[in-house]
Amino acid sequence: MEENKKVKMNKTRMTATAVMCAVIIAAVFFGVQSFVVAKNHESTDNATVEQYMSPVNVRVAGYIKDIRFKEHQHVKKGDTLMIIDDREFLISLKQAQANLQDAQSGRKVVDNTVNTVSTSASVFDESIAEARIKVAKLETDYARFSALLEKKATTPIVVEQYKTELDMARARVSALERQRSSAKSSVSEVSQRKENAEAAILRAEAALEMAELNLSYTVITAPCDGYLGKRNIEVGQLVNPGQSITTIIPDNEKWIVANFKETQVKNLHIGQEVEIKVDAYPDKKFKGHISSISSATGSKYSMIPTDNATGNFVKIRQRIPVRIDLNDITSDDNELLIAGMMCTINAKI
Repeated sequence: MEENKKVKMNKTRMTATAVMCAVIIAAVFFGVQSFVVAKNHESTDNATVEQYMSPVNVRVAGYIKDIRFKEHQHVKKGDTLMIIDDREFLISLKQAQANLQDAQSGRKVVDNTVNTVSTSASVFDESIAEARIKVAKLETDYARFSALLEKKATTPIVVEQYKTELDMARARVSALERQRSSAKSSVSEVSQRKENAEAAILRAEAALEMAELNLSYTVITAPCDGYLGKRNIEVGQLVNPGQSITTIIPDNEKWIVANFKETQVKNLHIGQEVEIKVDAYPDKKFKGHISSISSATGSKYSMIPTDNATGNFVKIRQRIPVRIDLNDITSDDNELLIAGMMCTINAKI
């Protein structure tokens, strides 16, 4: 019995020794491997998945009539998200249409006036031409009869009659020229009124376009394909221009922002290949490359940068943001990644 116990004890000791040796060998192996990896790689677990998040804003003020989306819902570009009560905007549209009709009617009246005044000016030109012909004929007759009077071949009464007719013809020419000048002034004035009428039409057309645009803004649609965020509104609520009703995360390419220590940046360069492990999927690895390295530390981008000029200075190792683009990521893998997920980055030196 005692011999059996001794044998069992020896076997137990040998097994324990073997286990301890295996553990020590494994620890040494993994330690050496970790040392080699650490020597040939720069790594950080201060990294997150990033993606653009666009706010969906209201462009016109009004009361919410209908909400047609739910939080975290996937939408397509152009899908209706919200409708604002459009009755006031329809009234504004009708007013703009009426103002445009008034402006167009005013231009027609001005066009008719321009035609009338221009015709009158042309008539005066013709009348002046006829009157000048008559003046020329009377001047010839007056000169001829004046010569005959000197030769005693006619009477002074006849000569005086021709002189009177000549003076009247000349007076008529002067009167017609004054009337023509007045008519031309009227043409210039009416032409200016025509320009004003055309400007009024342009203003009315612009007002109509603005009314139509504001009416279209009462229907808020998704600006792109993506997932919506938190809903910030309720039916019947008054919204104002610029107010955000939700956010949308587009279905586009995602990237990683890794914050490496300042002592690691010397071993990093643009185009360098990296291995990415996402905490949510520990058994899955992604490949990527460094696309840009920030020219300032992360603390410099903060709202309130640290003032090291104070007396309570504590040296803190800074981190440099590095952007990493994913290589040949599939649509399925792209859907797995969610903005804000934590990652571990290994960059091979």
